[in-house]
Amino acid sequence: MRLNRQRPLKIHPHVAHKLAKEHADSSNKKTIVALAIITAICLTGDSMLYIVLPTQWKEIGLTSLVQVGMLLSINRFVRLPLNPLIGYIYKKVDFRKGILLAVVLSGITTIGYGIVEDIRIWVILRSSWGLAWSLFKLGSYLLILQLSNDLNRGNLMGTYNGLYKLGSLVGMLLGGVFADLFGLKIISIFLGIFAFVSIYFVFKYIPKTIQGNEHPVLKGKSSFIDTIKMIRNKKIMNILFTAFLFNMLLNGMLTATLSHVINVKFADELEMLGVALGAATVAGILQALRWGMLPFITPKVGSLLDKTKNKNIFLEVSFVCAAIFLFLIPLPIQLGIWLPIMFVNLLISSIIITIIDSILTDYVSKRKNKVFIMTTFTVIVDLGAALGPISSYTMEQKVGLTSLFWLSAGIALLLSVYWFLTSTPSTTATKCTQSRLFRNKEI
Repeated sequence: MRLNRQRPLKIHPHVAHKLAKEHADSSNKKTIVALAIITAICLTGDSMLYIVLPTQWKEIGLTSLVQVGMLLSINRFVRLPLNPLIGYIYKKVDFRKGILLAVVLSGITTIGYGIVEDIRIWVILRSSWGLAWSLFKLGSYLLILQLSNDLNRGNLMGTYNGLYKLGSLVGMLLGGVFADLFGLKIISIFLGIFAFVSIYFVFKYIPKTIQGNEHPVLKGKSSFIDTIKMIRNKKIMNILFTAFLFNMLLNGMLTATLSHVINVKFADELEMLGVALGAATVAGILQALRWGMLPFITPKVGSLLDKTKNKNIFLEVSFVCAAIFLFLIPLPIQLGIWLPIMFVNLLISSIIITIIDSILTDYVSKRKNKVFIMTTFTVIVDLGAALGPISSYTMEQKVGLTSLFWLSAGIALLLSVYWFLTSTPSTTATKCTQSRLFRNKEI
């Protein structure tokens, strides 16, 4: 009697390759999500300060609100000279060690917020957080460049940008509610210990190195001349120029003046469900809604970017939308209509961040000097963000709030036109090149 033995199931090589690729993509996304969550956990302490410090500054030994403003902004300014150092660190040490250092610094600084009462040590704590944030930000760019491809880079960038902002949401809520109940000391120590707990996720999900999968053609060290040529590249300069203006006069201005604008326009109208609210509370609610929605919006925006070859169109349209809504903000509009307009403006600002990041990483992924270019980009972004609040309030005193927003709207419109004009020739050239290649094949 013969036994029917089943033959082992053979999988077609193409199918096997596809399954392996899907598994790798899923694993890569899990790594990006893990880094975003680690960043969010460590960000809670910093975000909590923006709610707590303006109201409890006397309890921690500060003598004026000027010191509050200095402490809340100093971490931005120290990042400017630190970013090149961060790039050097990532070139010399394992990637995981860089993220681990960021987590440890975050835990120490957050716990320090609750126990330090000396302004000089506070400056050190805030500067240390600036170093930690630079490690997180540049590290995220490098990790996404390593683990992504042309089909998922925008989605991964949008996923990271959306998820890590949840740290701001949690920090703001904890700072606004529990700090008043338990005090700054208790909440700071709790958030600091929580940051240290995330070390477990660093060892479980974050790769030790990210240098193994570069394209063979792009391996090797680049010379100083290559670096100069790269930074003078027209495409990169367009991105850096746009990122600087956007973070200084659009995103930076909008975030810095949000509560101030609400207070100026609607000081006597702020009421929700019969309860009188302060401008800072309404601004906090708008930001909380924004951060809560980003994990659902930015990944989808990133996926749309992955499906198109001309990402510039998304940037051009987004800047036009930003210009329209910025123009509407100073107009005499009822509060019930004005708040949704401002909320949409905040969402557009976050979407533009994801689009710029996606355009840049797409370009950098095919070039040498990844660390150098991304380091330069973070310096430009931090410089714009640091100058945003200062330039906004200075210009408001010179030209007024209405003119300030209309000026920003004009800049957004000019950026849209600028990208349309600068991208059209390259697009045309690309089409001509493709056409010539096709004709050559036919011949």
